[in-house]
Amino acid sequence: MLTSLKVIENLGIFSKYSAANNLPEFQRFNVIYGDNGSGKTTLSRLFATLPTGRHLEYPDLKYSITTQLGALTHGQNYPRKVRVFNADYVEANIGQCEGHIPHILIVGEDNMALAQEVADEQAAYTERLKGIKAATDAITKLESDRGKLFSAIAKTIGEATSGATLRSYRKPDAEAAYRKLKNFKKPSDAELVVYRTTLHQEQLEAVQCATLPLENSVDGASRNLLEILSAIASDVSALTARTAQSAVIARLEENGDLYDWVERGIAIHRDHKSERCEFCDQMLPTARMKQLVGHFSDEDQNLKFDIEAEQKHLDVVRDYIHQLVIPAKAQFYSELREEAEATSLALENAKASALKFVDDADAALMQKLTQRTRSYEVSLTTDFSGLSVALTRTEALCDRHNQKTFAFDAEKAKARDAIEMSYLLSISPQVIALDDEITKARKVIEDLKDGALEPFLARTLEDLEKSITEKRAKVANAHKAGEDITRRLQNFLGRTELSFASADQGYLVYRRGKPAKRLSEGEKMAIAFIYFLVQLGDQAFDIAEGVVVIDDPISSLDSSAIYQAFSYLKNAVKDAKQVIILTHNFDFLKLVLNWFHGIPTKAGFKSYYMVVCTENENGRNARLCKLDQLLQDHASEYQYLFKKLYTYKSDGTIESAYHIPNVARKVLETFLEYYEPSSANLYKKLDAIDFDPLKKAAIFKFANDLSHMTGKGFDPALVAETQKNTAYLLEMIATLAPKHHAGLVKLSS
Repeated sequence: MLTSLKVIENLGIFSKYSAANNLPEFQRFNVIYGDNGSGKTTLSRLFATLPTGRHLEYPDLKYSITTQLGALTHGQNYPRKVRVFNADYVEANIGQCEGHIPHILIVGEDNMALAQEVADEQAAYTERLKGIKAATDAITKLESDRGKLFSAIAKTIGEATSGATLRSYRKPDAEAAYRKLKNFKKPSDAELVVYRTTLHQEQLEAVQCATLPLENSVDGASRNLLEILSAIASDVSALTARTAQSAVIARLEENGDLYDWVERGIAIHRDHKSERCEFCDQMLPTARMKQLVGHFSDEDQNLKFDIEAEQKHLDVVRDYIHQLVIPAKAQFYSELREEAEATSLALENAKASALKFVDDADAALMQKLTQRTRSYEVSLTTDFSGLSVALTRTEALCDRHNQKTFAFDAEKAKARDAIEMSYLLSISPQVIALDDEITKARKVIEDLKDGALEPFLARTLEDLEKSITEKRAKVANAHKAGEDITRRLQNFLGRTELSFASADQGYLVYRRGKPAKRLSEGEKMAIAFIYFLVQLGDQAFDIAEGVVVIDDPISSLDSSAIYQAFSYLKNAVKDAKQVIILTHNFDFLKLVLNWFHGIPTKAGFKSYYMVVCTENENGRNARLCKLDQLLQDHASEYQYLFKKLYTYKSDGTIESAYHIPNVARKVLETFLEYYEPSSANLYKKLDAIDFDPLKKAAIFKFANDLSHMTGKGFDPALVAETQKNTAYLLEMIATLAPKHHAGLVKLSS
C-alpha cells in the first residue's frame, strides 16, 4: 500500500509540496476532502502515473512516495496495480459516449491466459499510441516554436530591409531564404553597418579621380609626375656638377648678391650700348670690363641658361603637384567619406613633401647660379612612395565609389541579401536544434509504428491491433460485462431506456434500441462511473491486491443520485487492497465518513485528509492536511466554517483574506436560515433582524459583493475591512443567539 506522499514538485499547484511531520500515514481506507480547484484531480493524476512513473503533461514531475514495498520516486514503476477514476479516465474511455467504448473482458479460467495476452497487448498498444501522441504533440510544439522563430525574424528582416523592395516580408519568405543558406559567410558588424547604410542611400554621381600628369621627354617618350620628380633629382645633380671656365673674380664668387648685380649690370650696359657707368656716370674702365667679360663667359652663360630653364620646369612641376586633388568628401557615399577624408589628408601630406622636394631643388639651382665656376654635389631626398601610395589609395577609393554608382541596384540587392542572411544565420543554431528534435520525434513515431522499440519488438502497430482484435474474438466474454453494465446502469438511473451493446470494436450505448445521442452530463457521468466499477472486475486487475482511487464520482449527478453512487462505490471497492476517495461534496463526504466509521478495525484502518489551497506572490499552492475534526463530527460544514471566521487573523495580505468573504457568506446564509427561517432572499432576511443597521450593511456588502473573489481582483484597500467585517458578523451571531454563539466558540477552541 501507499503510506505517504513525502514530496511533490512541478505538478500543477503541487509545485513544491512537502508533507508535514504530523500528517498521518495512508491506511487501507482514505478520504480526501477539498473545494473545487483545490488540487484533488491533480493528486488523482499523480496516482494514475504510478504504474509507469512518468507523466506526459508534466515531464519535469518529481515526487517521493513511501509504500509498504519501499520508497518510490519518479521514473520508477509501482508494482501494484492502480485504477484511477477521474476526468481523464472519463475522457479516455467514455468520451462523448457516441463511439465505441473499449470492451471489458471478464473471462473464465479456461481463457485466462489468452485474456492476459490481450491485456498485455492492449497495454502495449495503448502505450505506443500514447508515445505516438506525445511525439506528435512534441512535433506540433517544436514546429510551432520553429514557426515563431521565423515569424519573429521575418518581421525583423522586413523592418531592416524597409529601404529595399521587400516591403511585405513574411515567415514563408524567411523559411525559403533559410533553405538556400549554403556556405554563406556572416558579414562582420562593420560590413553590416555599410549594408544597412546602402539600403537607405540615394544614387550619387560618379567622381573624377586625380591622375598623374604626363609630359614628353627630350627623346619623345612620355613620363608621369613620379618619373619627372625622379628625373629632377638627377638633372639638378648634373647641373651642380657642371662648371664654366672663367677668370675668377674672388669677390664676386664669395658674394652672390654682388655676382647677380654685376652680371645684370653688364647685360644692361651692353643692351643700352653705354660707355659710361649708369650708376656713377664715370667712363667704364677698359681693363675692368675685359676682366668682367672674361668672368661671365659664353660657357658660363650657357650653364646659367640651363639652370634657369630647369627652374622654369620646376614651376611647371609645382603646377602638376597642385593639380592632384581628391574629390570633396561629400561627393562620396557615406560609408566612404571617412576613408576619403583620411586619403585626402594623406595626399595633401604627400603633395607637401613633393613640393618641398621641388623647393629644395630650386634652392640648389639658385645657389648654383652664383657658383657656376665650381663643381659640387647636392643631396636631394628622392622618396616619393608616400605620393605613390596616396595616389593609389585615391584611385581605389574613386573606383569603389564609381563601381557602386554604376551598379547601384545590384549593390542594394547585395546589401539586402547580406542583411537577410545575417539575420537568418543568427537563428540557425536554434533552428538546427529544433529540426534535430523534430527528426528524433518523427523517428520515435516511425519506430513505435514499425515495432522497433519494446515492448513487442518487431511487431508493427497494425499487427498488434489485429492480434488484439482476433484474441478478443476468441475470448468472447465481453458480452457478459456489457450485460452487467446495462443492469447496473439501469438500476443506478432508475430507468431502463439506456443499454450497452457489444460490437467487434467495443460497446455502443443505445437509447430505446437506437444509438444514443445528446446524452446529458449526468447520464455520461453515470455511464463512466458504472463502467469503471465493472472494469474493476476484469481479468487485468486483481482488486484484492490493487489500489483504487476515485475522484468526485458524483460530479454532474443530481443530488438524488449521490446515495446510489455511494452504494455502488462502497460495494465495488470494499475488498480492495487500498482505497483513496477524493470529493468536494460535503454530503458525499459524510456518507464516506459514516461508512469508514463503521468498518471494524480488523478490516483496515482509516485516514482522513483535506486539501487546502492558498495563494501567495508565486501563485496558488496546495497542501495535504489532516481533516478538521469539526468536519468529521458534525452533519454540516457550518461549525467548521464558523471556526475559520473565529480563528481568522489578518496579516495584511490579499492572499490571507481573499477566501474569507466566501466563508462569511456561507456562515451568514446558514445562520439566517436557522434564525430567520423564511423564503426571503439574503438581503431581506438580514434586514428583518434586530442589529446595528450600519454593521448589517457592512456585513451584507462584504459577504455579498466580495464573495467568489480569486484574490487577483481583490481591492487591496479592502483587506483591512476583512478583519472588521468578520468581527461584525461574529458579533451579530453573539448578539442574536448568545447560547448558539457560545457553543460554536467552544467547538472552535
